[in-house]
Amino acid sequence: MAAGFPDEGVRNTLSARDFIQQFYGVLATTKPKETVYTVGTTVTVIGTNYGQRLAFLISNTGLVNVAVGFNPDISITQGVLLTQGGAFGSNWYFDLELVGRQVYAVAASSGATIYMVENILSGA
Repeated sequence: MAAGFPDEGVRNTLSARDFIQQFYGVLATTKPKETVYTVGTTVTVIGTNYGQRLAFLISNTGLVNVAVGFNPDISITQGVLLTQGGAFGSNWYFDLELVGRQVYAVAASSGATIYMVENILSGA
């Protein structure tokens, strides 16, 4: 079965899993991984299983500005700036292999907190 819905339409679905299997013709099993990180002025590696990651979302849940990016030399002035309540995400469909790269974070001062949820292939 090719990706996308067949010409005859889609049969009634009651779950996201069934919908995904119909649309793509295969079923990939995923699991969420949620982590809260404390970030300071030293670059911090965030995220895990990045080789199996299909998507992620990062939210600045603290009071201190944070920058995130894919370069280990990131600085608060050279990255995606997340102010209080700001968010940044990536997924395989729009960003291709970028979603599978290591992510780094750094804060304007100590004590910043960020929340990250990753959607990871589980193979189960």
